[in-house]
Amino acid sequence: MAIKVEDRKREELVKFLDEKLFEPVLHASADDYKSEDLKKKLHEVQKHIEKEKHRFHDQARYPVVAEIKKDILLDLQSRTGRKLEHDLDALELPAFSKIKDGFLKLCDELKI
Repeated sequence: MAIKVEDRKREELVKFLDEKLFEPVLHASADDYKSEDLKKKLHEVQKHIEKEKHRFHDQARYPVVAEIKKDILLDLQSRTGRKLEHDLDALELPAFSKIKDGFLKLCDELKI
């Protein structure tokens, strides 16, 4: 059975997010940080990113792939999103803002 175009687009977007953002953050080690504050911040950020990963992997939540793009762009502007960006920057980890151009380019290529 052929994979629907919408499903293929979703898979590509989620794969991009996994490779460029979710997995690097989730695989970061507290051992890479000297201060307890940064170790604590890493743990908090990883909990948040784990939730985001599950959210974007949830096909039922995003039956239309354009909703993923819309939500990511909204997240970048939200107070929570800005705090997360700040924390990821402090930890020198990938953040939505750092992958935004590549994400938007992929959306254009996929015609989303």
